[in-house]
Amino acid sequence: MPVFVIMSSLVMLILVGLPIAVALAMLAAGTMWWAAGPDLLVIFIQRFYSGMNAFSLLAIPFFILAGNLMNTGGMTHRIFHTAQVFVGRVRGGLGHVNVVGSMLFSGMSGSAVADSAGLGVVEVKAMSDAGYKPGYAAAITAASSTIGPVVPPSIPFVIYGSLANVSVGALFLAGILPGLLMGLSMMVIIALTARSKGLPVLSERPDLRESVRTVAGAIPALAMPIFVVGGLLMGIVTPTEAAVLAAAYAAFIGIFVYRELKLSDLPEVLWVTGRQAVQVLFIMAAAAPFSWVLVQQQVPNAVVEGLLGLSEQPWVILILINVILLVLGMFIEGIAVMVICMPMLLPLTTQMGIDPVHFGVVVVLNLMIGLITPPVGLCLYTVSQVANVDLLEIIREVWIYLVGLIVVLLLITFFPGLVMWVPTLFGF
Repeated sequence: MPVFVIMSSLVMLILVGLPIAVALAMLAAGTMWWAAGPDLLVIFIQRFYSGMNAFSLLAIPFFILAGNLMNTGGMTHRIFHTAQVFVGRVRGGLGHVNVVGSMLFSGMSGSAVADSAGLGVVEVKAMSDAGYKPGYAAAITAASSTIGPVVPPSIPFVIYGSLANVSVGALFLAGILPGLLMGLSMMVIIALTARSKGLPVLSERPDLRESVRTVAGAIPALAMPIFVVGGLLMGIVTPTEAAVLAAAYAAFIGIFVYRELKLSDLPEVLWVTGRQAVQVLFIMAAAAPFSWVLVQQQVPNAVVEGLLGLSEQPWVILILINVILLVLGMFIEGIAVMVICMPMLLPLTTQMGIDPVHFGVVVVLNLMIGLITPPVGLCLYTVSQVANVDLLEIIREVWIYLVGLIVVLLLITFFPGLVMWVPTLFGF
């Protein structure tokens, strides 16, 4: 079956409203039937099962659970108030607080949606009460939430590591500097536009005693990345075990330290976590037979030959890949883009000599930009709903942060050292 027929059929199924996972599964099963009849559907079942039968993928539901426990257990608003102590005392300070809070939260949950849904309510309300326009506050919240899956731990890195057979620990380390650059770019934009937008200055500044009390109260929450990332670096835990540790730690802190997480809250937290995890893992399962079909129909070979026909320079190929991923991210959910495209793009980058860890960070940052790019920007919709802000207001304000993120994307694309320096320090 020609490449064009497979990919155009997938686009059509998505456009008519089918869920991504259902579209992938239907197209894979249909292509197998067309190629060899119903007997080949046995392979479909085997591949569907193997798509989610990986130990490393167990990290996904546990990182999701950790984020949900943090939101319910009192860790979220403590992180926000701690960030306010350090960067909240300048013009537009709550914008900086928003970004720093997301950077701190991202070191625990690994999910952009968990960030936008959890911190989003706290951040937008605090900024609106302080005199910020709701659309502006929501735009910063949506943009800063994209840092979550780049700073370790990261659910997309776990998925990419499984697809590309790359060390998840190396990917976690590789995301540190790019995540910091993302936060820095947003804070620079806030600082440059604060006066022209008339952003307010905090009228009340906490005294030293109150600041110390606020920071001390957040220490148990802020210690989570030390346990998660530190355990990985010292070889004590695997990424999956680190996810379990993060969830257990969040539950312990919420129940016994902050005492805001009640046993009666756990059924709802577990239900929401299960639903979110199933959505991700269903896509992974459906993508496995679809990837098999792509390989059998030699789609990756056609993509490699097509792109190499345009240029054999790695930097040109990376630009083309960035453009493709940015466009796809505007219309398709990020994890779906990853599982669809990686079987086609990984052979190409391998042939070009591009490091798979470097490429993984480039891919994830591309897909995070897609989360705040209309028309299908998941974080835009999430913040709009939880903060009750009109979606068009957010879109009007978020474009400048998109520019900042694209600048960071270009930096890590053409300067691999920004990605590989930290992993190299730790022997990867």
